[in-house]
Amino acid sequence: MWGRLVKGGTIFLAGVFIFLSLQPQKANAEELGPAVIENIRRTEFGLINYDQEADPYYGYIKGTIPVLISAPHGCKHYRTRESRWKEEDAYTSSLAIELGRLTGAHVLFLKNRAGEDPNNDIGTQYKKFLRKVVKKNGIRFVLDLHGAAADQPFKIDVGTMANVIEQSSCPTFRSIIEKNFSGFEEAIFNRRFAANGRGTVTCFARNTLRIEAAQIEINARYRIVESKTSGFKANSNDVLDLVKRLQGIVTEISQRIQSAGSGFPADNQTTTVAKES
Repeated sequence: MWGRLVKGGTIFLAGVFIFLSLQPQKANAEELGPAVIENIRRTEFGLINYDQEADPYYGYIKGTIPVLISAPHGCKHYRTRESRWKEEDAYTSSLAIELGRLTGAHVLFLKNRAGEDPNNDIGTQYKKFLRKVVKKNGIRFVLDLHGAAADQPFKIDVGTMANVIEQSSCPTFRSIIEKNFSGFEEAIFNRRFAANGRGTVTCFARNTLRIEAAQIEINARYRIVESKTSGFKANSNDVLDLVKRLQGIVTEISQRIQSAGSGFPADNQTTTVAKES
């Protein structure tokens, strides 16, 4: 099953996390088609267990470029500070995995129900492992995927903590994100979900790991290929359009980082907004 879920990949049980060693199958945006949609659907149904616990609750796919795609809400999770369970952001983990396959990005994702909120709680297992991956692999950018309800008045909302460059989590790559979403939606930054909460992966990346990051909230109409819990289905062409744009963002940011080489700034931020302890 695992080999079918991630083409060219082999799964190894390695200590306390799932590790997928894969050979990325990079493709130009115009080459993407129905097979990508089917890959995403099969991964969601075969690998992502919304309400089943496991230790650890996350999985990791090692990549080949200095970019990591994160999906901290791909399964149910417990928001400790609010003392409540939250539903999964369906298909965010599967989208992250497919984008990793297409681009060579590292991927960290929820595969099982989490007894903490990896994106909201402070000091989570997820963020501790993220820190290790970033340090070991020289990651310079984190793209953090989240899900928004179908009735939200946007297709995507890109959270960069602030629009002021000095306080932004993504000053260097903002223009790349903006370019790739051109013609998709207007005013994409920090509309409702700015990712400026103290516990967010984006805030953690900026203020603790000292690398750039952006959170992308994706409307259900652009990510849910086929719901596992209801009859909802997004239009496949809309999902594919989103995948192409995200692929472009990851690829161009990676190229920008690698072309700069050792000259890429280690710390682009000059103002600390909040820091996770």
